[in-house]
Amino acid sequence: MSNTPGRQFFDTHMKYIVAGDMVGMVTDTYTEDAILYNAFPFLDTPPPNVIQGREALIKAFEAYLAYQGEIQVDSLYNFLETDDVISFQATITSPKTGKWAVGDVWTLEGGKISRHFGFAHRLGDA
Repeated sequence: MSNTPGRQFFDTHMKYIVAGDMVGMVTDTYTEDAILYNAFPFLDTPPPNVIQGREALIKAFEAYLAYQGEIQVDSLYNFLETDDVISFQATITSPKTGKWAVGDVWTLEGGKISRHFGFAHRLGDA
């Protein structure tokens, strides 16, 4: 992949995930009123979930890291970026939960994520 603004943004986002710094990630890469829409199985409420605001996002992403543990991005594909959208698919591996196909669509406002649509399905056990 080229070193485009969208890819740089993605790489910054992933550095926070690898470091386990959800407070930094949400503060640096999400708007204050950002909304996450997902159907992941790691929250206290059954999917689909709509999570709004930085504090709620931090809690949700911390739950995600607790559920997955360390994740490794095996492949990144279908990466698309415009001035106000970043979209991608990836395969990841978690030592706790196995291999997953994931995808995200991020709409951007002022250089930060305002809407985050996430989806995933499990490909295999750990």
